[in-house]
Amino acid sequence: MTPRKSSTNERKVNTYRPFSKITSHIDPMVLYTFLSLLAISIVILAFQISGREDCSLASIHLSSQQHAGKRTSFTTGEVITFKAENAGKIRSDISWDFGDSTEQAQGLQVYHAFNKAGNYTITLLKGKCSWHQEVIILNAVPDNTPPATSDLFPVIEGPSEVLAGRAVTYSNNSSASKWQWRLLQRGAETHSGKTVSYTFATPGERILTLIVDGDTSKMVTKHIQVFPAQAARRNDHFEPMPFPEPEKPADPAAGAQPVPEKPKTPTISDDEFKYMLTQVIDKQKNAGDFSPFLCENLNARVLLNDKDTDSFSHFCSRIRGKKRFKIELVNLIKDQNGCVKEIRIRYDKKFLGIF
Repeated sequence: MTPRKSSTNERKVNTYRPFSKITSHIDPMVLYTFLSLLAISIVILAFQISGREDCSLASIHLSSQQHAGKRTSFTTGEVITFKAENAGKIRSDISWDFGDSTEQAQGLQVYHAFNKAGNYTITLLKGKCSWHQEVIILNAVPDNTPPATSDLFPVIEGPSEVLAGRAVTYSNNSSASKWQWRLLQRGAETHSGKTVSYTFATPGERILTLIVDGDTSKMVTKHIQVFPAQAARRNDHFEPMPFPEPEKPADPAAGAQPVPEKPKTPTISDDEFKYMLTQVIDKQKNAGDFSPFLCENLNARVLLNDKDTDSFSHFCSRIRGKKRFKIELVNLIKDQNGCVKEIRIRYDKKFLGIF
């Protein structure tokens, strides 16, 4: 059989491959590596976009017992309720900075009272997001209106002026079944019962709060001014001064006369020293107010975060008025006479820039 001859009408079919001229000059491994890196970059970008926090979901709501609704003006000593509203995906790991050198509070709803008038910036922090709210604090004006009746708000019965070191009792005679007494200060405990007793060790102002039957909307406060303890009164009975006795000759066998004792240095705890430093930050005290505890040595050594050193008088001038300076811990080193020779201070490192 003779082979078949190709017909002149048959056309040769050529396969068209796009980018054949380009890919023919590129190593396939290089092309695959490039495509893999491109896919990984797209996945990482999509993950970052999906995990980004939305900082526009929350807002700050302020209210108090005296001023219900949304307000930004309150009075000194007034307990203000701070609440994060429209939280959306907001979690419970949020904190509040009240801008008055006090410690930050945690939670979706917190309570705080300002002791001094002025403008404060409230900051709500959560992760990388932050929200701010300006609050105006005015001095409280005496109210001549009659007090609220006990069936609406509980009444704290007890003195508003006490002496340090003396026990004082406060009570509430309402028909409630549950009482919660607490002082607005760091580390204060909550007490129950109709009555509660306190003994204040140091002078100053205290704020006592009371919540009955768990109703926080009817929480009441009482300002207590603690004064230094009074010295014992002298006996008014007159006694004539005895005649001076003739001096006896010194007895050589008795030895040398005892040396008079030096005046004792007043004692102060670490927490009390820390509180006085916060008053320096608020421009209420200066370095000279610490002289009795330093035995007049205002150049005592200050150790900052176990690294930097400074003299105490210079350190006070550096932190005076710096409200963003946060002191976390104070440790006093004293000599055998009770004089503070060294102050060790630990502060938040993120506020180092103020120095």
